Amino acid sequence: MPEHAHIATSTTRRIVRCFIYARISEDREGAHLATERQTDDCRELAERLSGAGTEYRIVRVFEDNDLSAYSGKPRPDYRAMLEALQRGEGDCVLAWHTDRLHRSPAELEQYIDVCGPAAIPTRTVKAGDLDLSTATGRMIARQLGVQARYEVERMIERSKRARDQKAQHGEFSGGTRPFGYEPDGRTPRTLECPSCGKRGPGGFADRRHCEGCGADDQFTRDLVCKACESRDTLRVVFACTDCGTDATFAEESEAALVGRVTLAMLAGASLRSLVAENARKGVVSVHGREQKDNQLRRLLTRPRNAGLMQHRGEIVGRADWMPLVDEPTWRSLIAMLEDPSRRVSSTNVRRHLGSRIYICDECEGKLKGFPRPVRRGRGQKVAGAGRGPMEAAYRCENGCVTRDGKGLDNYVLFHLLDRLRQDGAADLLAQREPGIDVSAVQAEMRAARQLLDELATSLGNGEMDMQEWRAAAAPARRRLQAAEDAMKDAVKGNPVAELVAAEDVLAVWNHQFDLSRRRAAIDYLMEIRVGKARPGRMPDGGYFDKDSVRITWK
Repeated sequence: MPEHAHIATSTTRRIVRCFIYARISEDREGAHLATERQTDDCRELAERLSGAGTEYRIVRVFEDNDLSAYSGKPRPDYRAMLEALQRGEGDCVLAWHTDRLHRSPAELEQYIDVCGPAAIPTRTVKAGDLDLSTATGRMIARQLGVQARYEVERMIERSKRARDQKAQHGEFSGGTRPFGYEPDGRTPRTLECPSCGKRGPGGFADRRHCEGCGADDQFTRDLVCKACESRDTLRVVFACTDCGTDATFAEESEAALVGRVTLAMLAGASLRSLVAENARKGVVSVHGREQKDNQLRRLLTRPRNAGLMQHRGEIVGRADWMPLVDEPTWRSLIAMLEDPSRRVSSTNVRRHLGSRIYICDECEGKLKGFPRPVRRGRGQKVAGAGRGPMEAAYRCENGCVTRDGKGLDNYVLFHLLDRLRQDGAADLLAQREPGIDVSAVQAEMRAARQLLDELATSLGNGEMDMQEWRAAAAPARRRLQAAEDAMKDAVKGNPVAELVAAEDVLAVWNHQFDLSRRRAAIDYLMEIRVGKARPGRMPDGGYFDKDSVRITWK
């Protein structure tokens, strides 16, 4: 069947209605520049094809930006183009190359089923023309499709091998600049010399320090210390080239923000409050967009923050870049975020200051916050209270104590803030629990990983079979897991540290502490036991029974 021809009343020139299809697999900048170039080249092709008797007229442009033809994910404009061709709205498809249209044999066959019976040709800038209405044209299209698929698969194999090699050497595998780092992926953004005030990245030299034996710059490319032959002992440090002082992070830099937000999370801050705070400060992602809760969570949980290399979903050892937080702090954060009790709930547990923190003095149960109609004096409800204003209240989970929420919260806050204003408030920063020997735990982790590496080498060299390897590797994996679990408890955030150091405790409490941080501070410092309130007016003239509330400082 010939190409559809449409004859205008004023001329005998044949019009061929053309669709342009353009696609790019990855567009990090979102500027559509590559698809624009493809479209421009296709327009030039249409002009070259046009002659005195035929005009190749562009009637629609379809564009899928930042979508792969190999992955199999839906391409909206490609689907729309096929549907338009089936409705007979186009006579020809123009593309830069056939691989812009297909890299999947299944998609190619579907394209042939649409274009072949209608004799719709495909004309490309770089790969010539395809006539899918003939057996020869379909054979050529399939051969080009097989070649395109082969090239993609070979590219993926090379890319995987390159990533494997980079992981073995602890190197940054490339791609988008990681938040907190320069484009090289290993230099923190932004370095600062605490002695002379110089800021990087220029003017600083890196040093590879061994935490095992203390040697500097003695590591092989596989990150094994030549001096002590240890793995997982690398720590990258940057120092000022002028004065030799080890660099820190500039206060408002991305690198400092990662560490600061990590500690804030350990101190009880919520992701939502930290995202809001970052938005107020103008903090954006590496793509220039505002951060969301899930993005900040992914950022904080990256192993690279602790100087660890993650490959194919597993931590495989130390990496050749400077960490933004130490490993114990990072592992403690991971343990906290993975705690099932932090799961979002649809209840009102987190809407009240003391929910599940206050203890019932009658039965040892927890008090839960709930809203109730506003009451007047002597327990009388406001008329129409079911549709009127509500107030906070607390009730024991076993029903034996119910208390006014505002009065109880105010009483607790008064004692907390009064304690923080006293001269001995610094005592609240003292370590409560015996600290974990981080060095010993890290040494245990290194030993377990080294044993697993040796077992893998023996398996690869044929010195043991798979059954023997499994039997030997299981205890080593348990040993590594036990050490990692111990590391998770190495750092406990102190939620009142910022309050103790503040000149104006009330201002910090009111303007910098959200509900989650306030709850963490109360839970950290106080045990509040609440009994049944006496009825009527109290000796001080109010209705809140203070004597039925017992506060003990932890």
